[in-house]
Amino acid sequence: MASNNIDDEEAATQAIRQKLNSEKMKLWLPPYTQENATMGVYPEELLDRYSSELSLPKQTIADTFERLRQHALAKLAARQNKPGVGVAKLKIKLTGEVPEGVSAARKCLDLEVELEITGRQLRERIANMSSIPTDHLKLISCGSVIQDDPSIYTQHVRNGSQVLVICLSQSEREARQREERASQLVKTKEAAAILAKRKDGGHRSRGDQYFLQIADQTGKPIDLPDSEREALSVALALNEKGRACLKRKQHGEALLILLEAEKAFSQCRSEILTAVDNYALLCLDIVWCYLCLQNVSELPDAEAKLKICEDGFRRSYGDNLQRLASLKGDSPTELALYVRLYLLQGIMAFYQGRMDVARSLLQKAENTRATLQVDEDKLMQVVSMGFDVREARLGLRAASGNVSVAVTKITEQRQRRKEIREKEAEERKKKARERKLGKTANGEWIKSEVYDSLLSMGFPEQAVLAALKQTNNDLHNSLQVMQEQPDLLALGDSIDEPWQGDVTNEMIAQVSELGFDPEVARLALYRYRGDIRKTVDVLIARGGVLPPEPACTSSSTKPGGASSSGSSTSQTKTPDDEEDELTEEQKQAIADIAPDIPDHEEDHLDLTLEEEARFIQEYKARLASMNC
Repeated sequence: MASNNIDDEEAATQAIRQKLNSEKMKLWLPPYTQENATMGVYPEELLDRYSSELSLPKQTIADTFERLRQHALAKLAARQNKPGVGVAKLKIKLTGEVPEGVSAARKCLDLEVELEITGRQLRERIANMSSIPTDHLKLISCGSVIQDDPSIYTQHVRNGSQVLVICLSQSEREARQREERASQLVKTKEAAAILAKRKDGGHRSRGDQYFLQIADQTGKPIDLPDSEREALSVALALNEKGRACLKRKQHGEALLILLEAEKAFSQCRSEILTAVDNYALLCLDIVWCYLCLQNVSELPDAEAKLKICEDGFRRSYGDNLQRLASLKGDSPTELALYVRLYLLQGIMAFYQGRMDVARSLLQKAENTRATLQVDEDKLMQVVSMGFDVREARLGLRAASGNVSVAVTKITEQRQRRKEIREKEAEERKKKARERKLGKTANGEWIKSEVYDSLLSMGFPEQAVLAALKQTNNDLHNSLQVMQEQPDLLALGDSIDEPWQGDVTNEMIAQVSELGFDPEVARLALYRYRGDIRKTVDVLIARGGVLPPEPACTSSSTKPGGASSSGSSTSQTKTPDDEEDELTEEQKQAIADIAPDIPDHEEDHLDLTLEEEARFIQEYKARLASMNC
C-alpha cells in the first residue's frame, strides 16, 4: 500500500479501527497508555497478528495504533470540557470546486479552535488558512451543515471532528452577487413550500403554471391529506433540486440541498416514509454525493443510510424485484439504482476493512451494470425515431436491448402518461369549476357532480346552489329544501348583474289585486325582474312577506335601479386566493426550482452509469493493490 495515498491510508485506518472495536480493545488504557498519557507498549504478537489478518505492514499497524490512541485521548479530554469552554483540534478537508493553485497541503488541514466560536468565525478562519474567499465556503460536520450564528459546540463539533469544507463553484460575476443571493437556499425551501400548497396549478389566467403532484411508480397521482402531502412535497421538491445539481456535477451545492431535503423528510410521519421509496432514494443520493466529494468514509451514518435505502427498496420493489416485474411486466429499469447501492455498500465495506465483502459487492455492482449496458448504435437508432435520449435509454434497458420492443414500450408509456395527464387536466377543470360555484356552509367546495345531478332534474341553477350551500352538498336534503322552500326556486333565473327593467303601475296592480301590499308587490317585482308569476308564487308561499335576499346574490336592486349601498360585505380570503398573491421574489424562486422538477416519473432512473463504472474500477484496483 502506497504510504502517500491518503485514501488508502484512510482505508487502512478504518480497517484497523473496525477490528479494534470488534475486539473491544481500548488503546487509552494500560498497557497501551501510561499514567501520564504517554505511549505504553504494543505487544509484538498483537502487531504480528493484525499485520497478518489485515494484510498490512507491521509499521503501518503500529503507527495507526498510536494515531488512534492519541485521538481517543483527545476525545476523552474534550468530553470533560463544558459547553463553550475548551479548545478542539479539528481536521479540515477541502473538497468540491477547489480553486487552482491551492496546494494539496492546504486541502487537508489541522486547526485548533475554541469550541465557543460561531460557525461564521470558523468559516472565516478556514478562509484565512486556505486563501479562499469566505463566501465561497460551506462547512459540514457530522452530516449537517454548520450554521453561521450558533456556536460550533452546540452544533456537535468536538475535538477530533472532521469538517468537510465545500468550495462552491461560481464565476467572478456570481461571486459579486453572492451577498444578494445569500438566502438562496432559504428561497428554494420557500418555493418548495409554495408549490407544495398547490394541488391543481392555481389560476392559469394568472400564469401559475407550476405545482407539485405526488405520483406512484406508474405516474398515477397519490391522494394524501393536505398536511401530509405538503410536508412530503417540500421534501420531494428539495430532493429533485439537489438531484438536478448532482446531474450537473455541482456536488457541493447538491449536498447542501439534499441535507435540507432530509430535514424536510423528518417532518413526515414514518408511515409515509415507509409507504414510498423517496426517502430511500434520498439516502442513496446523500451517500453518493459524499463519494463524489471524495469524503464518503467520513459520513458518520453512511452505513445506516444505505441500510435505510436497502430496506426501502425491498419494501417498494420486492426481495428480488418481483413486485416491479408484476407491476411493469418488463426488465426493471430500477436495477440502475441497485448498481449504485451495491457500489456504495462495497466502498463502505472497503473502508471498514471487510475486504472480502467489498470485493463481492463491487463485483455484484459490475455484473448488474453489465446487464443494463445500452449499445450506442441502438440508442441513436431509437433517438432517430423521434424519442429523446432518456426515453431511448430507459426503453432499451426495459426491453433488454431489443429496439422494436423498446419502441413499443416507449410508445405505450407515452400513451399511459398522456391518459394520466388528460385525467389530471379534467380533475383540474372540475376543481376550477367548483371554485366558481362557491363553498358550502361548512367551508367545502360545492361538488360539481351533485350540482349537475340536481340540474338534470330540472331545478334552476341558483336554487340548486342555494340548497347545496345550506345542506353541505347533501343531495337528498337539497331536494327536500328546494321542495319545502319554493322561494329558492324563485332564484332560478336571477343573475348577479342589476336588473335595468321597469316595474309599471299595471304590474303592481296585478299583484296587489290578489290581496298583497302594493309596496311589497313593487319590491318583489324588482327582485324577480318583473316576472309576475314568480312574484305571486313567492308571496303566496311566504304569506305575503317578501323573503330575505339570498346570500348567494352579490347585489340587489332597489326601485329606480339604484344599487344598495346601505350595507357592505367582506370576502373571506381562501387559501387559494392567498397562494396566488406572491411577491416577485417568490415567483422568481419558483421559476428557479420548477425546471429542476422533472415531469417524467422515471427521470431518477436515467443514469448513464459511467461514474459508477469508474468508481468500480478504482476500488477494485485498490483491493488488488492491497493484496500485493
